[in-house]
Amino acid sequence: MPKVEKLLLSIREILLQEWDPLGVNDNESCRNEYDSYAPTVCRYLREGADEYKLAAHLCEIQRVSMGMSVSNEDLNRRVARRLLSLMK
Repeated sequence: MPKVEKLLLSIREILLQEWDPLGVNDNESCRNEYDSYAPTVCRYLREGADEYKLAAHLCEIQRVSMGMSVSNEDLNRRVARRLLSLMK
């Protein structure tokens, strides 16, 4: 499997299992809920984005794409650090 494909799979899993702002990760029919966000996160990682840019992107997804008025900044930063660890 190409390196980018493995990275995308890892990102998808982190978004579902560790980020999950909608609380759907225990519902098997929602396994692909955050898949559409993975390519942009992957691009950011490959371009060298830092923790703050990634966390801000996760917050923007919550506000703009999901229509949420509140986001958990600590969680977004923690997930951003976890995503960055994929690049090591």
